[in-house]
Amino acid sequence: MVDFLAFVYRASLFLIFLALMVYSIRQYIESPSEFKSLFRNSSILFGVASLVRFVDILYLYISIPYYHEIHALGHVAVLVSISWVYVSFTKRLTGFFYPKEPKIKGVHAYLVTSLIEVESLLRGSKVLAITRNPEIYRKYNAKVVWVTTTKEKHGVSPTALHVILDLAIRFAQENKGGVVVLDCVEFLILYNGFKSTYKFLTNLKDHLLTRGAKLVIILNPQALDKKEWNLLRREFIQPENVLSL
Repeated sequence: MVDFLAFVYRASLFLIFLALMVYSIRQYIESPSEFKSLFRNSSILFGVASLVRFVDILYLYISIPYYHEIHALGHVAVLVSISWVYVSFTKRLTGFFYPKEPKIKGVHAYLVTSLIEVESLLRGSKVLAITRNPEIYRKYNAKVVWVTTTKEKHGVSPTALHVILDLAIRFAQENKGGVVVLDCVEFLILYNGFKSTYKFLTNLKDHLLTRGAKLVIILNPQALDKKEWNLLRREFIQPENVLSL
């Protein structure tokens, strides 16, 4: 005759792990991308734990080959599951609430009014120019991203800020210490507005600096009002010969 307490104990553990598996699956569907791998793997681990506990229940009624080995491995799987979920979840929470300080050696993001001001910085460096005038960067042997409204194969639309950002990030990853020059800020503002362009510029700056690259934006201060120009001055270094409003 089956021991009632033994059945209740094993059935309770089975239901607990089954519920955790279902919960993890639901969280996987609803969670943001940074947590999806956690809940996906949790679903698998709790699924294995549920299966092992189901075998425990069956053993009360039928003979199962290698049961004791399965039972022992099941305990290990359960402990690994719980430990892994706890460590992974706390690591993600720690990273969210206490992000690591970025490794930035100095600040290399410049705001200038002409290319001449940073010419010495470009010579001898790997350069990506995001520009309306590709021809002026030939002497620097620069890679060029042409920002244009025409549907040219080698051009990028001024409204495709995400594409420009992606190209700059890939350049920084492949060219340590490289320089990204953006000299069509006025054009970007014309099509996206200052607010969206400012967000793009600060995002671009953060991505490049954490990857060891330098950023130079070239902009005529007369194209902005005083408030907008001062916002940029707070984010970017100005060489001494750059005029202030």
